[in-house]
Amino acid sequence: MPFGFIGQNLETILTGLSMMVLGGWLYEARDGFFLSGGSFRNKYESLVILLVSVVAVSMTTPFIEQFWTSIVNQYGSTRILGVGLILGMVAVNDAAEWTFTDVKSLSVYAVGALFVLKPELVQSVL
Repeated sequence: MPFGFIGQNLETILTGLSMMVLGGWLYEARDGFFLSGGSFRNKYESLVILLVSVVAVSMTTPFIEQFWTSIVNQYGSTRILGVGLILGMVAVNDAAEWTFTDVKSLSVYAVGALFVLKPELVQSVL
Protein backbone atom coordinates (compact mmCIF):
# COMPACT_ATOMS: atom_id res chain seq x y z
CA MET A 1 0.00 0.00 0.00
CA PRO A 2 2.69 2.62 0.82
CA PHE A 3 4.49 1.88 -2.47
CA GLY A 4 1.34 2.77 -4.42
CA PHE A 5 1.16 6.13 -2.66
CA ILE A 6 4.87 6.71 -3.22
CA GLY A 7 4.61 5.81 -6.90
CA GLN A 8 1.66 8.17 -7.39
CA ASN A 9 3.37 11.06 -5.57
CA LEU A 10 6.99 10.43 -6.48
CA GLU A 11 7.46 13.73 -8.33
CA THR A 12 6.29 15.69 -5.29
CA ILE A 13 8.43 13.61 -2.93
CA LEU A 14 11.55 14.10 -5.06
CA THR A 15 10.83 17.82 -5.35
CA GLY A 16 10.66 18.05 -1.56
CA LEU A 17 13.90 16.13 -1.21
CA SER A 18 15.58 18.41 -3.75
CA MET A 19 14.34 21.49 -1.89
CA MET A 20 15.66 20.09 1.38
CA VAL A 21 19.12 19.49 -0.12
CA LEU A 22 19.11 22.91 -1.80
CA GLY A 23 18.15 24.60 1.47
CA GLY A 24 20.91 22.74 3.30
CA TRP A 25 23.50 24.12 0.92
CA LEU A 26 22.36 27.71 1.43
CA TYR A 27 22.81 27.82 5.19
CA GLU A 28 23.35 25.77 8.31
CA ALA A 29 21.58 26.57 11.55
CA ARG A 30 22.40 24.85 14.81
CA ASP A 31 22.10 25.57 18.50
CA GLY A 32 23.75 28.94 18.97
CA PHE A 33 24.95 29.71 15.44
CA PHE A 34 23.91 30.38 11.86
CA LEU A 35 26.44 29.67 9.13
CA SER A 36 26.12 30.81 5.51
CA GLY A 37 28.74 31.22 2.83
CA GLY A 38 31.36 29.83 5.19
CA SER A 39 30.85 32.64 7.72
CA PHE A 40 29.00 32.92 11.00
CA ARG A 41 26.11 35.39 10.75
CA ASN A 42 24.39 37.60 13.30
CA LYS A 43 20.62 37.55 13.89
CA TYR A 44 19.76 40.24 11.34
CA GLU A 45 21.93 38.75 8.59
CA SER A 46 20.50 35.33 9.40
CA LEU A 47 16.93 36.59 9.06
CA VAL A 48 17.66 38.15 5.66
CA ILE A 49 19.44 35.00 4.46
CA LEU A 50 16.57 32.80 5.64
CA LEU A 51 13.89 34.95 3.99
CA VAL A 52 15.82 35.28 0.71
CA SER A 53 16.44 31.51 0.76
CA VAL A 54 12.74 30.78 1.24
CA VAL A 55 11.80 33.04 -1.68
CA ALA A 56 14.57 31.67 -3.93
CA VAL A 57 13.77 28.04 -3.17
CA SER A 58 10.04 28.71 -3.61
CA MET A 59 10.69 30.26 -7.02
CA THR A 60 12.71 27.25 -8.17
CA THR A 61 10.19 24.67 -6.92
CA PRO A 62 7.98 24.60 -10.06
CA PHE A 63 11.01 24.10 -12.31
CA ILE A 64 12.37 21.30 -10.15
CA GLU A 65 8.97 19.60 -9.99
CA GLN A 66 8.69 19.82 -13.78
CA PHE A 67 12.17 18.30 -14.06
CA TRP A 68 11.25 15.38 -11.78
CA THR A 69 7.96 14.80 -13.63
CA SER A 70 9.80 14.44 -16.94
CA ILE A 71 12.44 12.17 -15.37
CA VAL A 72 9.86 9.88 -13.74
CA ASN A 73 7.92 9.65 -17.01
CA GLN A 74 11.11 8.79 -18.87
CA TYR A 75 12.67 6.25 -16.48
CA GLY A 76 9.80 4.89 -14.37
CA SER A 77 8.98 5.22 -10.70
CA THR A 78 10.89 2.13 -9.49
CA ARG A 79 14.20 3.36 -10.89
CA ILE A 80 13.60 6.85 -9.61
CA LEU A 81 12.67 5.49 -6.18
CA GLY A 82 16.08 3.79 -6.16
CA VAL A 83 17.75 7.09 -6.97
CA GLY A 84 15.66 8.67 -4.21
CA LEU A 85 16.92 6.11 -1.71
CA ILE A 86 20.51 6.80 -2.67
CA LEU A 87 20.11 10.59 -2.65
CA GLY A 88 18.10 10.44 0.58
CA MET A 89 20.90 8.55 2.32
CA VAL A 90 23.43 11.06 1.00
CA ALA A 91 21.23 13.93 2.28
CA VAL A 92 20.87 12.36 5.74
CA ASN A 93 24.60 11.71 6.00
CA ASP A 94 25.39 15.23 4.83
CA ALA A 95 22.87 16.91 7.16
CA ALA A 96 24.04 14.95 10.21
CA GLU A 97 27.71 15.06 9.17
CA TRP A 98 27.89 11.26 9.29
CA THR A 99 30.19 9.09 7.23
CA PHE A 100 28.93 8.23 3.75
CA THR A 101 30.50 4.75 3.63
CA ASP A 102 29.37 3.02 6.84
CA VAL A 103 27.63 -0.38 6.63
CA LYS A 104 24.13 1.08 7.05
CA SER A 105 24.66 3.64 4.29
CA LEU A 106 26.19 1.06 1.98
CA SER A 107 23.19 -1.23 2.49
CA VAL A 108 20.80 1.58 1.50
CA TYR A 109 22.98 2.37 -1.53
CA ALA A 110 22.84 -1.32 -2.51
CA VAL A 111 19.03 -1.47 -2.26
CA GLY A 112 18.78 1.76 -4.24
CA ALA A 113 21.11 0.37 -6.90
CA LEU A 114 18.95 -2.78 -7.12
CA PHE A 115 15.88 -0.59 -7.74
CA VAL A 116 17.76 1.30 -10.47
CA LEU A 117 19.45 -1.64 -12.20
CA LYS A 118 16.77 -4.35 -11.82
CA PRO A 119 13.38 -2.62 -11.56
CA GLU A 120 11.55 -5.67 -12.95
CA LEU A 121 12.92 -7.83 -10.13
CA VAL A 122 11.84 -5.31 -7.50
CA GLN A 123 8.37 -4.96 -9.04
CA SER A 124 7.86 -8.73 -9.10
CA VAL A 125 8.67 -8.94 -5.38
CA LEU A 126 6.56 -5.93 -4.39
